[in-house]
Amino acid sequence: MKKIFAFGIALLTLAACNMDFVPSDSMTSSALKENPQSAVYTTDGIYSLFKDNLPYKGQSSGEAGNVYLRHYFQLAESRGDNVTISGYSEDPFTSPYRYEDVTYGKNKTYTWWMGYKIIYAANANIDGLDPETSDNPRQTYQLLGENYFFRALAHLNMVTLFAMPYVCGRDNPGVPLRIGMDYTKTERATVGEVYDAIVEDLKKAIECMDKGTPRGDASYVSANAARALLARTYLFMGDDHLEDCVQVSDELIAKAPASVKGVYNLSTLRSYPTATWSSPETIWCIHMIYPEDHAAPNECIGTMYICGAYGTDGWGEWYWSDELIELFNRYKDASGNCLDNRFNAYFLYKILDHDNFKIADAYTAKTIVLDNGKQTVCFPVKDNAGDFCTTSHVAGLTPNAAGDYEFTFEGKKYTAKKTDVNGYTRYFIDANFTGDATFFGGKTPAYIRPDCDESKNGWDFRGNLYLPYWNTKFSGQDGQMTMTSPVMLRWGEVFLNRAEAHARLGHEKETFDDVNLIRRRAGLPEDAMFTSSNYKTRGYSDLVDVVLDERRMELCFEADRMFAVFRNKKSLDRRYVGYHPFEVIKYDDPRIALLIPDDEVLSVEGYKNNPR
Repeated sequence: MKKIFAFGIALLTLAACNMDFVPSDSMTSSALKENPQSAVYTTDGIYSLFKDNLPYKGQSSGEAGNVYLRHYFQLAESRGDNVTISGYSEDPFTSPYRYEDVTYGKNKTYTWWMGYKIIYAANANIDGLDPETSDNPRQTYQLLGENYFFRALAHLNMVTLFAMPYVCGRDNPGVPLRIGMDYTKTERATVGEVYDAIVEDLKKAIECMDKGTPRGDASYVSANAARALLARTYLFMGDDHLEDCVQVSDELIAKAPASVKGVYNLSTLRSYPTATWSSPETIWCIHMIYPEDHAAPNECIGTMYICGAYGTDGWGEWYWSDELIELFNRYKDASGNCLDNRFNAYFLYKILDHDNFKIADAYTAKTIVLDNGKQTVCFPVKDNAGDFCTTSHVAGLTPNAAGDYEFTFEGKKYTAKKTDVNGYTRYFIDANFTGDATFFGGKTPAYIRPDCDESKNGWDFRGNLYLPYWNTKFSGQDGQMTMTSPVMLRWGEVFLNRAEAHARLGHEKETFDDVNLIRRRAGLPEDAMFTSSNYKTRGYSDLVDVVLDERRMELCFEADRMFAVFRNKKSLDRRYVGYHPFEVIKYDDPRIALLIPDDEVLSVEGYKNNPR
């Protein structure tokens, strides 16, 4: 860790207030004690570390795309089962997405470097702040609490990315634990030791900020943010801390705005990414300021989910996975339209005419012209190398009297047969196109999508061999294609954290109360609500699976899915179309723990990387 901390604390321009920070290398803990007011600037500097592009490893300036938030969201989300990519990308997310072992890669090295830079900065502030001697103790308590929070969050991000899940064992190698200003120890703490320190820091953060004065809107960390992160941490820590999660969540939900329990209509959800910091739904977000924090539109989180002109308004290389789409589409109206406002708010057909596409077109100027009610049937097919599955498709189809779709593929006749699966409609082809005899018993799932007359609009339903669907969850702030202020903690997760804890404790009523609150918020009708008498008829044998599916929909693309699956000792089924191995990943697969960057491992004698 010596190499990491040799950089010191880089404090930058305070974007939110357009103020200058005290030079980082001159503002030590002792200097803070002499000038406590400087802690406002040094703490605000940590907020900037999440979103700024800093030079590192001897660079004279920041490298394109090197932003902590962007890398963190990519490393976490791409390794779940919500996104699919169409092929190799020059962006370094490809290897983590494929669960390939790489010890370099700017996404991992920068994330590691910046994570510990945040910890170092928080340590310096904590060491220099003393409410007992402060002229403004309430302000000092608030700042102290924010820094405890930052130290906890950065440690949590590091241990969840670079170590095995807590449920695999407390004694497994974790990450270096940095509490205080002593950096002589370089060995890795155990997973349990890191989590214990995170919990302790968050408790201190709550205690301090409860005594402090909140600093503003959801752009700033609050005591509620610390409670929300503590509840999340308890979920990671297995069965011994479920009651703790419920208790913290109960305390937090008692403070929830009434509006977060009401229906979130289409307009509310679509506008949410445009001003997350001012929404009652947000507990804490990283406030991006336009244009200071948007100098390069293709460096934001949204850059992989949508694009206008390639390279200037994003790349649009990440698409919704078919299984995620099917999960949302379990509930449709009589015309076949999805009833879930969350899906309708953020699901977008890929645009053919990128250069002339503006984010406002997503819901206004562009109109989808369907081709006389015809449909496209798409299905996964094993690639020639046998590693992954591409999508093949047959367009311009209409159902027969039984509701099935008959078509010819590679000279043979097939039928996508309408099938009831636990009360939900799905389609299957009686042929094994994937090469996996265990996948739906050797049958191939087929996905029915609207057909489109491409001569009448600019929507691309069938780009290359993929059916690409963009995501607008990170779009629209200040009219920018790829810009939002990323939400780190929000009420939707809080309700689902409590639901998950109740489910793991076997509390049916409490589980469904929280799950159904989220479903009603999404606009689903009452007959879509779960009860003790109907959830098994809908294909669920485990209460936890009910919650995990709801988390997948509510928090899709928000860096949650992989962690939620593995902490519940579930397997991640990645048998869907995309440029990744067609496989199921178990919760104890060693590949879950990313390899620690070579720069760190090679700088410390005897330092061991994660096993393979």
